[in-house]
This record gives sequence, structure tokens and C-alpha cells, in this order.
Amino acid sequence: MLCLLWLVSVWALCWAGTLSEGQLIRIPMQLQASFMATRRQHRAGKQLLYAKYNLANSEASQSSGGASEPLDNRLNLEYAGPISIGTPRQPFNMLFDTGSANLWVPSAECSARNVACQHHHRYNASASSSHVPDGRRFAIAYGTGSLSGRLAQDTVSVGRLVVQNQTFGMAIHEPGSTFVDTNFAGIVGLAFRSIAEQHATPLFQNMCDQGLVDQCVFSFYLKRNGSAQQGGELLFGGIDASRFTAPLTYVPLTHAGYWQFQMQSVEVVGKTISQGRQAIVDTGTSLLAAPPREYLIINSLLGGLPTASGEYLLRCSDIGRLPEVFFVIGGQRFGLQPRDYVMQVANDDGSSVCLSAFTLMDADFWILGDVFIGRYYTAFDAAQRRIGFAPAA
Repeated sequence: MLCLLWLVSVWALCWAGTLSEGQLIRIPMQLQASFMATRRQHRAGKQLLYAKYNLANSEASQSSGGASEPLDNRLNLEYAGPISIGTPRQPFNMLFDTGSANLWVPSAECSARNVACQHHHRYNASASSSHVPDGRRFAIAYGTGSLSGRLAQDTVSVGRLVVQNQTFGMAIHEPGSTFVDTNFAGIVGLAFRSIAEQHATPLFQNMCDQGLVDQCVFSFYLKRNGSAQQGGELLFGGIDASRFTAPLTYVPLTHAGYWQFQMQSVEVVGKTISQGRQAIVDTGTSLLAAPPREYLIINSLLGGLPTASGEYLLRCSDIGRLPEVFFVIGGQRFGLQPRDYVMQVANDDGSSVCLSAFTLMDADFWILGDVFIGRYYTAFDAAQRRIGFAPAA
């Protein structure tokens, strides 16, 4: 009876955090049009991950050849959604990224030499009556160089919300091919101000400060097998209990820079391969990044064959026989099936291979990307400095 009362109480708490339809701001997520990623694209995603966390090329440090692949111009599994900037509104499709904190878009001042700028909508400051120059410069490092430009302030519209005086970056230099063929023009960082370039206040924090949302909570529901039109949704202002099938398990943040918490353990075939590590939830990557020791152990237990470039090959014919991998968080076990962590990619000759989504993080923490978030509805509670997970419906 006590167990039943506890379950009812937990569900009541979950529903208490769920706002009415009129109060939720739903942002539809669009998934990059279906294609089989190439191995170069797979490596490109990893190099972007390393750059984001200011790490050296972890693949190169572990490979026998030590060579790094150049960033390709298309990334796999990109979830993006719409915003508008300025008066009148200038529309942009954006990557909503919990692993960074800055908002930036290409500027109309970006020259033709920067191919990425020419492939997306560009912000025209002179066309916006609400534009306010900031005067400061910004630079954000990515794999092929620093994206750089100037900061400004303007109104930013997200759904029916209008955020006033939002500081954002106008990218004037976008070197290399990193953002050429992405389905997003820029990035909306959803992490905390302490890691933002020039300590600019992130968009969601301004939503909270300006009283635009009833709860300082946002949540992600990502469809791993969605379409370009139906890749899931991002909700600002609360959670949607119809999108998950069990109570949310909340854990406190340990560092209010990233969405970072302490994970209890990681288990594979009855073996505990990691204990007490920190983990960061990052919607800006599709991968699962592990510290060096755990990276070697988990891929070995999966029967992976290491390559000179730092990947682990898995037999595509063995997918059905591979084990479930469990992440123990807040006393609950969150499992990933082989279909979640095995990525089928194309070689240059048109043949395909299967790769492990467990990539190397030359650091002492884990990164849980869209491979994990696609299985588990994730609530980001900025007010109470906590993060919650539940099986996605």
C-alpha cells in the first residue's frame, strides 16, 4: 500500500510540473533529411564534440597513425527548429544545443568567401528597427577554426514568445565547411551563462528573467526515427507527461555551467564498467562519449574491432545479439538497446559498416547525446538546478 501511495505521489509531482497546453511553448524539431552518414561525417561529429569541450583530437591521441580527418560539411542526426530575430522578423532554423550557451546566426556582412554563410539565411542588422549594436566581439572555436564576429542585441521570437534585448552573435567569419550543408543556420545555446562567450545571458535565462514562462523548465522529446518534418519537439515552460511512460527520475546538477550531474554507474553484461563519473547531457551531439578507460572496456565487451582512426567496428549481422547497456542514474537503470548505440555508416566505395556510438572523450566525464535522449524524455529544470529522465513514449 505504501508503494502504491509512493507511486501515486511521484506521478502527482510529475503532473504538477506539466503546464496546460496554452502555457507550453512547443518548438517542432526537424531532423536532417534521411541519409546514411559516411565515415568521414561520423568522424566530423566527433571532432566537433572535442572542439566544444576544448579537448584535443581524442581519436588522434589514441590511434596508431595520429592523423586527424578534416571536418566534413554535413553532420548526422541534426535536430533543428525555428526562431526569428529582429523587427520585422527574420527567420532562422537553429540547432538547440544544451552543450553550449551562446546564440549566434550568420551575418549579412559575412563575405562570399565563407561558403557556409551563403547557404543559410543571414541576419541583416540594418533591416531591423529593434537592432542595438553591442560593440564587443566574439569567437567560438570549432574544428576548422574560430567562428567569429560581433555581438548585438535584438528581439528574438520563439513560438509566440518575444524575448527583448537578447544578446547574440552575428557571425562574420565561418571558416571551413563545418556548417555548409547543415539543416540549421546557427545555434541556440541552452546551457548556463558561466560558460557563454563574453558571459552573454542565454536565451532561455532571458525567457525566465522576463517572466515569459511560468516555470524555468524546458524539455526535449526527440524521435530517433523521425522525419525531416517530425523529429520531435522542444518545450519551453514545462514538461508534457504524454511524451513519457514512467515517472521522471530527477538528479541535482553538480555544476551550473553545463547540464552536468553525477552518474552512479554504467553496466554491460552484468559488469560495472564505470562508477561515480560526472555526465553532461548534450543535445548538440548524436554520440555517447566515454572517458578513455571506459571507452576501451565497453567497446571490447561489445566485441568491437578497433581501427587506426579510433573507431570501433561492429558486425552488422550481430546487432540482434549485442547486450543492452545500462546507465544507472538516481537509482534507476536506463538501458540502451543495440539499435540505439550501433550506427550504420557508408564507406567511400558505397559499402556500409556498423560503428559503435561509444566514442572516446579524453576527459574524466561522460557525454550523453541524442542516442540517449532519443530513448529518454529529458527535462531541464533551471530553477531547481536539476535534470530529469523518463522512458520516451
